[in-house]
Amino acid sequence: MPTFNTSPAEPLRIAEWVATGGTLPAPPSGHFALLIMREGTGTYHRPDDEAVACLAGTLLLLGPADRWQLAASQPTRLAWLCFSADFLTSQTTGFPQAADWQQLRSRGATLGRAGHLAPAAVPPALAALLTLLIDCYAGCPGAALDPLAGPLAGTVLRAVGQQLAPALPAPGGAVAAHAAGVVRQVLAYIRRHAAVPGRLHLGHLADEFAYSPSHLSALFRQHMCEPLHQYIVRHRLQLVETHLRAGALTVSQIADELGFVDVCHLNKQFKKRYHLTPTEYRRQRSTLAVASYAHA
Repeated sequence: MPTFNTSPAEPLRIAEWVATGGTLPAPPSGHFALLIMREGTGTYHRPDDEAVACLAGTLLLLGPADRWQLAASQPTRLAWLCFSADFLTSQTTGFPQAADWQQLRSRGATLGRAGHLAPAAVPPALAALLTLLIDCYAGCPGAALDPLAGPLAGTVLRAVGQQLAPALPAPGGAVAAHAAGVVRQVLAYIRRHAAVPGRLHLGHLADEFAYSPSHLSALFRQHMCEPLHQYIVRHRLQLVETHLRAGALTVSQIADELGFVDVCHLNKQFKKRYHLTPTEYRRQRSTLAVASYAHA
């Protein structure tokens, strides 16, 4: 049974264990868990007696308040990716799938049957990534900071959100569904033009989508639980982080590539969010990577 020995719980923990039934572990406060049945068959039950059959390859997304029982006739091998809301945000910000996860999170702390993904609905590429993560990182501390595990887990979570969210009924009917569609388009637009700050000003976005600035801002905040300007800043800094991890460009070149006024402006914004300058961040990542490979 997986346990958390750090306080607060780690942003990402990958674990594997064998169970013969009983109550499934619950994610720590402020966390979600993607549970995978790797071997065996059985049934998941909720306290209200809702049951979901599970075969090998079944995925079950657990919200912070989800409580499931496992009934199995033989030992079953389970694994999970348990991740914090902050880790989820860091891995979905700037991607269209951020709206998928916002829809999942809007259900509250209990996902119930909405979190179930049958083996036939799991794309082969997603199943392969999960297998790789579990085989390589189950039981390893610090997975969120690993230069391979963290980004791979992010890819898995974006894919899971994309698979689960479309099956949820849109709250509020056709009007809300249309508004959610507009937000998706805004997210895609921001992603395409992230390196052209002038195209991301509120006035320009409002004109592009035929909304008043105040209406578009309110709509975006309602669906994303974050102000539009703050989201844009976070997304652009996420791109900076991606470039720093890749290591191909200098900080000055990254500033030019992503449309920052100059390196000083980039340093100021980056340090405000990450509490490190880009150069310090890159140096820290390099140190962690060396330590990780030496440990392996």
